[in-house]
Amino acid sequence: MSSAISDRACTGFDHFVTEAIKISFALPDGQCSVAPISEAATGKHEVVMLTVASYRFRVLLFVHFDRGLAMRAHLAALGSVTAEQMVEERFVDTMMERGNLCCGALNRELAQFFPHIGMSTPCVLPGSSLEHIGALRPSMTRHYRAEIAADVALRLTLAICAFADIDFPFDLREAGDAPSGELELF
Repeated sequence: MSSAISDRACTGFDHFVTEAIKISFALPDGQCSVAPISEAATGKHEVVMLTVASYRFRVLLFVHFDRGLAMRAHLAALGSVTAEQMVEERFVDTMMERGNLCCGALNRELAQFFPHIGMSTPCVLPGSSLEHIGALRPSMTRHYRAEIAADVALRLTLAICAFADIDFPFDLREAGDAPSGELELF
């Protein structure tokens, strides 16, 4: 039996995912927009799987990507290397590193409400593995499209498996005051 996730918590998860993607995959001065969509990505692609878990839930975030030239050039710009250098192992390492940044941002936001929380290391899977997500019986599944650069888009799938009812005092109006995830030096 699946537990309930409140509307307020759903709004919080949506906001946290959006901000995590912007922090992790957008260029510092670039534009990034994230919007919900009704369908998961299709076609040949891969996913970076990220998890954040507590004793009350498990969040699975899948970042869909392809190894096309536009994505390679975007990751190269994020890593301050050339697109020609962004091949095979470096491409996968960079995608997983960016996924790890995304997972860390999501983890930080959720840790405000859930003290016992942890995150996994990212892993790359074939996109077809998401055909079996229903076997996990998630309490909530959402799909997003993120325009991370003018010619580069990512699709994302969020699945939350709740082991208890989930609610937390998230207020979208106050979210603008949240920390952005930058390092502070003292």
